[in-house]
Amino acid sequence: DKDGKQRDIVAGFDSYESWQASLDIDDPYFGATIGRVAGRIWPCDSVQIDGKARVLPEVQPGKVCLHGGHVGFDKRVFGAHVLTESQPASVRFTYVSPDGEEGFPGEVELHVTYSLHDDNSMHIEYSGILNSGAETILNPTNHTYWNLTGFEEPTIHNHICRLEADRYMATREDNVMVPTGDLLPVKDTVLDFYSQPRRLGDDVESFDKDAVRGYDHVFAISDQPVDDVRLVAKVWSLQSRLMLSVLSDQPALIVYTGNWISPKLVGKHGVRYGNYAAVALETQRFPNAVNIPRFRNQVLLHPDKPFGHHTVYKIEHI
Repeated sequence: DKDGKQRDIVAGFDSYESWQASLDIDDPYFGATIGRVAGRIWPCDSVQIDGKARVLPEVQPGKVCLHGGHVGFDKRVFGAHVLTESQPASVRFTYVSPDGEEGFPGEVELHVTYSLHDDNSMHIEYSGILNSGAETILNPTNHTYWNLTGFEEPTIHNHICRLEADRYMATREDNVMVPTGDLLPVKDTVLDFYSQPRRLGDDVESFDKDAVRGYDHVFAISDQPVDDVRLVAKVWSLQSRLMLSVLSDQPALIVYTGNWISPKLVGKHGVRYGNYAAVALETQRFPNAVNIPRFRNQVLLHPDKPFGHHTVYKIEHI
């Protein structure tokens, strides 16, 4: 931070083995690459892909597939290649998802390249190719959780947030976690981080403790992906005087305040996590887009049209 104090500001575990053991307690997707498709797909028992009704895994009750199925990309081991000649320093992770994995058709090859830049930014670039089949769907994201105090404050309630989103995606009345595709104004709602910056904790207690418990909402930055990254969010802590800026070329940002993180999870440096311990800022195409005609083309992958996605997380002093 500005005083030279080192802070570990992302949630996670000290080893692969401790991460594996944690899955018996909870699975908040700490730091994971999510895929094939991030977010919820509903109904998941008749998803039209390549002219056929596909049955995807029901991960949550009510025919909801979440984050790519029971064994999504977050639980797959990617190959790693350090780009030794690259400037800035970069590493590329690769995973080939076979045809039919978790019910998704076609063999998909995904490359995720992480680059560290001199301006304290980390660039994540996704590149997806359909190696077999005529059509599938792809919509990955990164699920890193941030606590800019280094978990000295046990929650992110005091983190201040500003979003470049004046709309959010509505959800179904009978399932408040399933997006409908309707984009509504955030003005005069607890989702308004656009008019002015606000503490994440200001209204977190206003949510139904049994259904949502906090922010887990789809914010619309634009209707479609754009050609280059632009600012989508800023979050900062007055305690550490650190600020996280998020830039992306994606249309949607999911803000998730760790509402269901188990207090039984113990991570790096012996830190015990819990509800609201950290916030995830997930850039992606719109969730459930495959079932929403207006946004369906965003997630379709064809052999002649590779997938691309670029997001930047940048740390600054305030």
